[in-house]
Amino acid sequence: MEMTSGRRKALLSFLLLCLFSLTHTATGLQKSADRFALEGDEVTLPCGVPPAKACSSVSWSRLEEFGSVSAVASGGSVRPPYRLTFGLLKDCSLKINSLKLNDARTYWCHSNGINSSVSLHIVELIERSGPADGTVEFQCYLNTYQGHRQCLNRSIHIQWRTEQDALSTGTRIRIENPSECFSKLFISTKLTDHWRKWKCCVYQNEKLRASITRTTTLRDGIEEVFASVGESVSLSCHNTSSLGVSGSVEWAVGERVLSRGSLSLVIGKVSTLHAAEYRCSDPTDQQRVFNRVRLQTLEVRAESGKDDLALTCVLTCAGECESDSSLSWRGGGADGWQNTSVSVNGTLSNRLVLPVSTPADDLTCVVLSHGIVMASKKWHAVNTVWTSAWLLLPLALLAGLAAAGIYMLWRRRRDTEAGDAQLDLSLAHIYEVCQNENEAPTPPPEETASLYHLIQPI
Repeated sequence: MEMTSGRRKALLSFLLLCLFSLTHTATGLQKSADRFALEGDEVTLPCGVPPAKACSSVSWSRLEEFGSVSAVASGGSVRPPYRLTFGLLKDCSLKINSLKLNDARTYWCHSNGINSSVSLHIVELIERSGPADGTVEFQCYLNTYQGHRQCLNRSIHIQWRTEQDALSTGTRIRIENPSECFSKLFISTKLTDHWRKWKCCVYQNEKLRASITRTTTLRDGIEEVFASVGESVSLSCHNTSSLGVSGSVEWAVGERVLSRGSLSLVIGKVSTLHAAEYRCSDPTDQQRVFNRVRLQTLEVRAESGKDDLALTCVLTCAGECESDSSLSWRGGGADGWQNTSVSVNGTLSNRLVLPVSTPADDLTCVVLSHGIVMASKKWHAVNTVWTSAWLLLPLALLAGLAAAGIYMLWRRRRDTEAGDAQLDLSLAHIYEVCQNENEAPTPPPEETASLYHLIQPI
């Protein structure tokens, strides 16, 4: 079968790249590195050779399409036509501003017969199909030489995530991995996927190197927001580019108008009563709804018993909870403890009972929809002994202060009585003279303790 021109070019590029790499290895190639970035980013490529006295002895080159090599910098300066976006730093690193897909190449730094290479990978995420058929397809890959290149680097892999957790395949999610550097995500959308974020993460040696996010927008969709009870939340109004001169919106829930003007609705302290469906619309035409937001609340309640601790995670839905929603506990050995899920009147709850004596790590309650983590709420394990000690500490301090106050009052009164006794002895002869004059003596009044005395400051 005759080889196409595209395949011939690809094979020629691969052979030239191998030849170029072998040539540099023979001339003293020291080390190679990888850099990951996004289009439009600013990136610095290190020159991995021993530092020279001046960058005039350092030169940079890069591999172009079809195997040609071009000089980027030499003699301490960047060569045209790279000067507009490339720069040479004091440590001889090569800086690239406002990355373009065409910059995803292999770069070499040369100095005194020693060479090092840096492979620059640009992560690209594109949407292949629209939501008209109810399915969205995202493709994420490392862009090298303007377009996906077959990746043979086993230390690199791609993982799909939501804002909360890694995605796994299920009834709504399908993932294909043609190679380590290329992955496809297929989503069977539902209305609450409106304004939901999907993230492509690139890992190398199990470390996150780069990530890029895309958001699905659906016609007549509903944005789903989860908030923890007691915390604050901000609801945003989208698609407001067609606003009139006033540029303001109206926030309402049901028939009740909440505010006018701001594009965001902030709830300072969320309670379960805030679980509802909110809408922002044009105040001059309420039929023009810019966004609908379904706010659902999540909280964890704890009850301590004699021998066990009961944690109840409660999801309060805006209306009825969806049939595919569920609650689950993760971490701290939660799988081995008794837990019960209940759905009643627009709420989901999951009660977890664990022994008090069992040392538990942090436990997390997660909200699942078709196996996808939509939200989570952590409960931090607390040592009950230390907690009791901290609660008793203020009482102990108050008791100590009270005891010190009583002791000081007692000392003051004792010193006062001792002084009075000395005064009585020194005036005894006067008292006797008065007695000799046959006058009825009036004994000195006895001092009585009063509330005022007891509460005077010491």
